[in-house]
Amino acid sequence: MVAGDLLRELEGRGVRLAVDGGRLVARGRSGAVTPELAEQIKLQKNALLRELQASTGGQVARLPEPLVRLVRAASGHSLNRPGVLPSGMVPDLGGYVLTCAALYACGFDPERQLAHLWAARGAWNSQSQVCN
Repeated sequence: MVAGDLLRELEGRGVRLAVDGGRLVARGRSGAVTPELAEQIKLQKNALLRELQASTGGQVARLPEPLVRLVRAASGHSLNRPGVLPSGMVPDLGGYVLTCAALYACGFDPERQLAHLWAARGAWNSQSQVCN
């Protein structure tokens, strides 16, 4: 698996690799990185660092596909209802998602915005399961 493919695989699992002070840092849900993927990350650390530094050029990475679907649902007014997040209740989940996505796109504390978006996705999934 080449570095670009590994990055896409990790993004699909909700894991984002970033460069922090020259170090490779993985952020995502607990258990999303299998032992096999962890081994691939170790083996390809230098290639991953080069790929990340070259691809971002100081810009934030594209949102992982599950979060893109969440933002699309919010922009289509499918999330205009209260949402229960780990940090508390929001009166308009759709507005919250769009705000976090906009802040992420502007580069304002992108790691924090990603965490907020994953939490909102969890709230959206739990609401969808209750409704079905």
